Amino acid sequence: MTKPVTLEEYQGAAEEFFPKYFFVAKELGEGAKTEDILKVMESLGAVALKLRLEEDKVAPFGFKKEQDETTECESEG
Repeated sequence: MTKPVTLEEYQGAAEEFFPKYFFVAKELGEGAKTEDILKVMESLGAVALKLRLEEDKVAPFGFKKEQDETTECESEG
């Protein structure tokens, strides 16, 4: 049996959730319905995670390249 969510947990979740909610609501305009805002938030979240995964795949190569350039500069001096 799970214990109830605490007020502190709600507050922590709200700090994460509402800035994103209000951002999407503003982008959709004044007449946006809550249901539409939540659907767009879900879609944006999926896109954001996809972009994060793509960045993670590229990052090691970029880091390695910088490291190689630094090594070259040090060996020249």
